[in-house]
Amino acid sequence: MLLTIDIGNTTTGAAIFSEDKIISKNKLLTPEEISVLFLKSLVKEDCRSMINAVSVSSVVPFVDESLRKSVKELFDVEPYFTDYTIDTGIKLKIDNPEEMGADRIADYIGALSLFPPPFIVVDSGTAITFDIINKDNEYIGGAILPGVELSIKSLAQNTAKLEMIKFGIPKSITGTNTEDSIKAGIYFNYIGGLSFMIREYKKTIGADAHVIATGGLTKYFKGKIPEIDLYEPDLIYLGLKKIYEDMRGI
Repeated sequence: MLLTIDIGNTTTGAAIFSEDKIISKNKLLTPEEISVLFLKSLVKEDCRSMINAVSVSSVVPFVDESLRKSVKELFDVEPYFTDYTIDTGIKLKIDNPEEMGADRIADYIGALSLFPPPFIVVDSGTAITFDIINKDNEYIGGAILPGVELSIKSLAQNTAKLEMIKFGIPKSITGTNTEDSIKAGIYFNYIGGLSFMIREYKKTIGADAHVIATGGLTKYFKGKIPEIDLYEPDLIYLGLKKIYEDMRGI
């Protein structure tokens, strides 16, 4: 069985594959809490001996060595870390390939297992990212913008009368109190902004480009942005699986 791990800036998630099927999935803890105990909580004791490979996406470098040691201790395998140096079949046509985050690589490789290029990947988490692959299998760039929770936090920290709120889909675009006004402003701004950016990217890579959305916040926008063709919450895990299989020649 393959254990795939996604270490993000605020949360860490994992999925276990038995052949092509995800049989277990978790999202818990912060990156600082990664340890053998963390891995034990992800993998039931009777399954641990069946984990024979671990594929990792990490954007938090200071925890990588700790995770490596924990994986070796618990599963007796060397984890495989995704980075910009791997041969994915996609050419990185950007200024500084070494800046390319492992999560974004795993996302677009996951998308590659679902659709042929060209395509656009929208990942909504701490940040919202766009990744653009043209018809020539070239990664030509993208965009990064603050995510929903980050926007709420910024408002609370930088304005005297606005407090932290728990985000939810607003009832109307017109808020009649402060909390609903924040929700309306953020929610509809993102809907309009994401739609506009997708339309602009399609002018560059073609109107036939598929659009795949992923990330924990996609639930808020599902069905609201007609330009998005598919919502796939497990995209990064599918990508980590494909990267590992390609690396092993499976």
